[in-house]
Amino acid sequence: MKKLVSILSLCVLVAVGLFAGGAQEQKVENGVPVIRVVCKDVPPDEPDNIAYIKKVQEGFSAYVGQEVKLEYVKMPDGAYAEKLNLMILSGDIPDLIYFQGGDEAIAQQNLLVDMTPYIAGSEVMQKALMDFNKQRMANYPYLLWLAPPRARTATIREDWFKEAGGKVPVTIDDYYNLMKAIKQNHPQAAAVTDTGNTDRMDFTFDQAFGITATWLKEGSSYVYKGVSSAQKDKLTFYQKLYAEGLLDREYITTAWDGMEDKFYTGKVGMVFGTAGIVLDIYNNKLMESQGVGVVALPPAKGVSQGYAVSSAKETRGWAISALSENKDLVFKLLEYLATDEGQFLDRYGLEGKHYIKEGDKVILTPESANWWPRFHEIMSYQGPTPLLGEAGQKSWDYIMKYAVGDPDFPIPEELVPTWDALSNLQKEYTYKIISGEYSINKFDEFVQKWYDLGGDKVTEYANKILK
Repeated sequence: MKKLVSILSLCVLVAVGLFAGGAQEQKVENGVPVIRVVCKDVPPDEPDNIAYIKKVQEGFSAYVGQEVKLEYVKMPDGAYAEKLNLMILSGDIPDLIYFQGGDEAIAQQNLLVDMTPYIAGSEVMQKALMDFNKQRMANYPYLLWLAPPRARTATIREDWFKEAGGKVPVTIDDYYNLMKAIKQNHPQAAAVTDTGNTDRMDFTFDQAFGITATWLKEGSSYVYKGVSSAQKDKLTFYQKLYAEGLLDREYITTAWDGMEDKFYTGKVGMVFGTAGIVLDIYNNKLMESQGVGVVALPPAKGVSQGYAVSSAKETRGWAISALSENKDLVFKLLEYLATDEGQFLDRYGLEGKHYIKEGDKVILTPESANWWPRFHEIMSYQGPTPLLGEAGQKSWDYIMKYAVGDPDFPIPEELVPTWDALSNLQKEYTYKIISGEYSINKFDEFVQKWYDLGGDKVTEYANKILK
């Protein structure tokens, strides 16, 4: 209901804004154009961010051949997506906006720029975009996110891994035996946890059970993965993990920070983190607190093996305000940060703090572990010094080796309410089956309810799109 009220309020605001005159007045200070930026976790009053913004401003000004000022908007504490919506609802719409949800309602009101022509005319972007980025932009051209696919790789404490035999699991049974060993060695801990659902864990196990895409081809038609026989097999496995205390009993109420805390404090032995720099963060924090690192693990092998990468749309990323008078300049900023020069600034941090130079060599300092890219993390960028540690690089290698395309699509606006209801139904049955409240036989009841609630309409649409 709150979501509905928010969207309706936004529609009223947009209608008023558009009739009132359209584009916002261009901001200029002493003849210098100002690009206003809003981004999660980049407070403009923190010393590192102040220094970083200054360096980007200088480099970008040289790149476009004119002086440009970047002005970051300070966001109040609290849920970012909610605060961002409130800011936009108030009529304050920055030129460049980082979204982490909530973008679709705004895009539907024509408030975000279609970046298709910009990207088509940019050699820098054409080089930086991977195939899955291009597919997502073709489906939804309002969000740009240059980063590895957000596939989560399994990662285990190195000491607990060695205690369990130190053998990298391959099959589903290998993973089960590893979890059993963790539990036997640490009876008070769970082997694995997740964050409110099994989405993270699914990256490791989906393909092994035959869930190779969002929509699975069965005969001549497509079936949604959540109502497939493969999903039933996977839930049977998860139910077993839960019953034996291998899957954290509190996973349904655990947020991402709680998951990480349980990992650092020895309450769980294995979690599923975003490949790349996130696994290095896990490694560094464990090293600092307990003197042990982490080991990245591959996806389980079974019916298939891999990480499905959806082509539907970006779930987070950068958007350009359609009301901005600086649209071309704003895109140029995104382009600049995708160049080798921009990537060096964005990925290595601040000279003297996160790295030092010795002649032609770039040497990372211990503080580099606390730096993360504010804009892009382009996988093809080759810097002068490796940016990832052993765990981060290994997880990245797994993504490069095992990532496979998932020809998914955005749910059309008219089916969104139905899809939300179907998703809620699936969440209810999934948890009740995993926790043992329902037997696995209830899965067939769920499938029937799913189709009756509107799954037949969504499935019909999927078969039209995917044929």
